[in-house]
Amino acid sequence: MTSNVSGVRIRLALVNGLRLETSADLYEDIAGRLRARGIEVKLIQGLDGPASVFRDYDLVISNMDVSAAIAPGIPVYAGRAMSRPTSLRLLEMFGVPTMEWALAPTRREVRALFDAWNTERVLLKPSFTFGGKGVRVFTRGAVWRLRWRRELDVFCREVNPDEGDVYKAELFNGHVLISWKSAAPPIRAQFRRGIYRGLRGAYGARGLWDLPAGLAAKLETFSRGLAAEGLGHVSVDLMRRPDDNLIAIELNPRGVATWWTRQFPDFRDRYTDALYELAARHRSPLQDF
Repeated sequence: MTSNVSGVRIRLALVNGLRLETSADLYEDIAGRLRARGIEVKLIQGLDGPASVFRDYDLVISNMDVSAAIAPGIPVYAGRAMSRPTSLRLLEMFGVPTMEWALAPTRREVRALFDAWNTERVLLKPSFTFGGKGVRVFTRGAVWRLRWRRELDVFCREVNPDEGDVYKAELFNGHVLISWKSAAPPIRAQFRRGIYRGLRGAYGARGLWDLPAGLAAKLETFSRGLAAEGLGHVSVDLMRRPDDNLIAIELNPRGVATWWTRQFPDFRDRYTDALYELAARHRSPLQDF
């Protein structure tokens, strides 16, 4: 995976906008590894300093949003706010199988989803929420109580009535950096009727797992497409259907989890390699040795 670039100085502004107590050590380590490979790295822990810091660098890589206005003329690979319909369509465009989902402008159309999907429970997943905090699980009789944004919030069918486990694949610059599983109970173990507010997903017992080769290839292609559009480190959440096939339930385009930073040192190797490979494509012609 590693690219070799000799005789070239690459100037990188590496921005970490995550919670520092769980991420600062990772980014300090990554910056050190990149410097050892000859890349000039300015590590910015948060974005509280002056935006002019980007002026002297060849590119900016960030795990959170970075406005192009504060880095004019500089390539930026960063997080990006993205509605659920947009992210799901993007996954589908690259051939990544996704859950059954729909937009529904009226309550009548919401009620029709119960028949169309032959299900007792439907989920409402608002845009711009994470960690399951905004999710609503509801039965037909509770539809009248719902409030949602009709072009931004999606309704989806329960993926697997017998399993709530969430699988995650973290991606950057065309590479699967790590894939892991988080155990969770099925929805029916937490909810029977009415409305259930909040649905914790990837926060149970966690462990590494291997992506099926075909799905990994699709996610790598997807990640290359994201990088071409200036997106950085993202993760895709997946669940296993009753037929044993994995499908994507959402894309996390910024602020990806950091629980692995202390557990899996090989992640740091892969992340460094992917960063280096991307940085090598943006060498500064004025700074060649």
